Amino acid sequence: MITKEELELLNSGKESDRMALANNPKTSPEALKQLSTDENQFIRARVAAHINTSAQTLDKLSKDESPFVREFVAEHPNTRVETLVALSQDREVVSWVAGNANTPVEILEKLSDDEDEFVKISIAVNPSTTTEILHKLSNDKDENIRAAVAKNPDTPQEILEKLSKDEHEDVRKIVAEHPTRS
Repeated sequence: MITKEELELLNSGKESDRMALANNPKTSPEALKQLSTDENQFIRARVAAHINTSAQTLDKLSKDESPFVREFVAEHPNTRVETLVALSQDREVVSWVAGNANTPVEILEKLSDDEDEFVKISIAVNPSTTTEILHKLSNDKDENIRAAVAKNPDTPQEILEKLSKDEHEDVRKIVAEHPTRS
């Protein structure tokens, strides 16, 4: 339910009031739904990032014209799996989908063959990435992707052991700093 204060801010006509409402951690899902149609993409992006934004509003924002807004939808913990699957086809936000812990493993597996380095890096640090995918990415020719695998706290010891002998010093250093290494 929209509070009286929220309604006043929504109807004030001032962009600064609407932005303040979008930034307030106590803003209701109903007020956020109204803000999701704001003409200002930065207000819509704040709505897409807000923890109280409903899955329904995120679904709507996943089709926003602004890739900036869609990025926040792609990384939001309340975004529905179906919406993440659809966004995985959006080249402008796919790396954000790849980093979302709610993205289905089947999508992560498919995206692990993507040509985009940032997509693979996002998968490598995703806490939901399987050991099989981490193993595959640990063999990637790009040292930044291997380094991202070494950063994942769930990377198994056998992969870390292999990466500890990597040809690139940065990868070896990250392995040495891994929380499970002593």
